[in-house]
Amino acid sequence: MKKNLLSVLLIAFLFPFISSAQEKDTLAPAQKPARTQAQTPDQPPAPVPITQQQQREPNHINSGFYLKLGPNFPLGNFLTCQKRQAASENYPSVYYTAKMGAAMDMGFLIYIGPAFANNHLRLGLDATFISFSFNPITADTIPSPNTQYWYYFLGQKFGPVISVCPIDRLVIDFSYKMNAYVAYLHHSIRGKLNDEWGKNLTQNEISMNIRYSFMLFSFQYNFGQVTYNDFDSGKPNHYVDNTTFRFLIGFKF
Repeated sequence: MKKNLLSVLLIAFLFPFISSAQEKDTLAPAQKPARTQAQTPDQPPAPVPITQQQQREPNHINSGFYLKLGPNFPLGNFLTCQKRQAASENYPSVYYTAKMGAAMDMGFLIYIGPAFANNHLRLGLDATFISFSFNPITADTIPSPNTQYWYYFLGQKFGPVISVCPIDRLVIDFSYKMNAYVAYLHHSIRGKLNDEWGKNLTQNEISMNIRYSFMLFSFQYNFGQVTYNDFDSGKPNHYVDNTTFRFLIGFKF
């Protein structure tokens, strides 16, 4: 399982570098010149200068790398103390209440084909090849004041994106991505303090980016459950909710 996971991470990391994203601008339609008073209906119109025929409308929806950083807010059951216990276990595993953490995304916007609708719309792929986040645990839920627990998540996200350029260099991206990640937590499990590993290959994300030139603001809603079992199918699965909302600020190069 670990070998397959490393292979997927390596391929996804190299994908933006070997992808050749098309960067074509939409040609502005050549305008038919008006007839002058000296021309008769039988005379052909004057030739259009080649510079006018090849004039391009500006396209500000282009591929490129991005980096985002910002706070990560827990939602739903992630804000409660979740206890998970299988029939074969003597003690429940306690997953304590999370509080605000942080998140980082590094990825690449890959557009497929030229922009359309007079260069106001473009379709592509939003590929986040490094996505990292963490959430500390509320102090009043920790058994010992000298012990600090953290939820850690590391993975990748991929999905379609549609970008809208209403005016000038203002671009709004709407995307839906599937997030595959591994999770780590050091906490009280099966009656004793221990490390625990988990994963989720189908975490969902709905996001919107608002960017102008190279600056961007990202709003993300992530929802799903982590399956904690130390990557061992022989151990019972503990399904723990980790729904979050993120507000990230960054750059698109």
